Amino acid sequence: MSEQVLYRKYRPKSFDEVVGQEHVIGALINAVKMNRVAHAYLFSGPRGVGKTTSARLLAKALNCIGKERPCNACQSCLDFNEGRSMNLIEIDAASNRGIDEIRELRESVRFVPASGEHKIYIIDEVHMLTREAFNALLKTLEEPPAHAVFVLATTDSEKVPATIISRTQHYDFRRPRIAELTGRLQKMAKSEGVALDDTGARLIALAAEGSFRDSESILGQIMAVEDKTITAAEVEEILGLPRRQSIKKLFELVLDKDAPAALKLIADLSDAGYDLPYVQKLLLQYYRAVLFLKADPKLQPIIAEDLLPEELETISARLPNFAPGEISRALAVIFDNIQRFRKTPIPQLPLELTVLELIGGKRSDTN
Repeated sequence: MSEQVLYRKYRPKSFDEVVGQEHVIGALINAVKMNRVAHAYLFSGPRGVGKTTSARLLAKALNCIGKERPCNACQSCLDFNEGRSMNLIEIDAASNRGIDEIRELRESVRFVPASGEHKIYIIDEVHMLTREAFNALLKTLEEPPAHAVFVLATTDSEKVPATIISRTQHYDFRRPRIAELTGRLQKMAKSEGVALDDTGARLIALAAEGSFRDSESILGQIMAVEDKTITAAEVEEILGLPRRQSIKKLFELVLDKDAPAALKLIADLSDAGYDLPYVQKLLLQYYRAVLFLKADPKLQPIIAEDLLPEELETISARLPNFAPGEISRALAVIFDNIQRFRKTPIPQLPLELTVLELIGGKRSDTN
């Protein structure tokens, strides 16, 4: 099964299947039940967290004729599920961002639906519209027909004009917790007859960086290779990620000030073709964890999301290695080198420089 098929197969078909956005879903359910649906919504948040999915569910619920909406049994719901409903119009503003496209939308909005009560217009990545297109859209939002509902989705709400936002109900979608992603991945794998261990699921969730869509895509990619049992080692191998055990070892070598062994480990990771910027990012997370745990061990739940349990154990055990002021300096070293060496003809050099600066206890000349 391809990752795209997997993603479509498990796309939520009802509101209660949406994970991690209870504050939004609860408001939408109440609006539908009480017939108080707004004429325009703005859904903002990171990519892959359920903005478009929630918009489609709202569209389905508004046209459902069952007692529970959406019922997924009436003809309208079936049409929505199979992607053939004429009451759902989706526009990708990234590729249809001009005034002509919005003028076409304004013309089509005037026509009532052939069946059902509402037409729902989803404009994805709405922040990509031109100024002229926004002005044209504003006129439609100011005087919308009774049958039309607009859902504007964006990953960058700051680029949406205030005049547009003021005419919508704005809901901010949050990035799901790692535990929520992990649980959904394991549920999907089980449904497909695949055994996915806890660490493997967590590694997929971490690689997806809080995106349901990306995590489902990654799982589909891995299942195309490993269709019975998926372990953490197989996840790392298939995704081409350096073993997190190696990164934990690098962290310990830095604290032990063993520069030769640390440089040798970086060379091995480079020779194996691993993503070295990923190593830098994980080192940054390690030192962030140190910062929090040094401040107060009770803060562990905050940083536990981004690390494996054994990594947290290692970091906790090495806390005595850190002198006052050293943590912030180390974070600055790692972060600055990530920024300074976005492009380099020698891929391993930024990480080598970072490690040597961390071991040496001082910054190199940045001028």
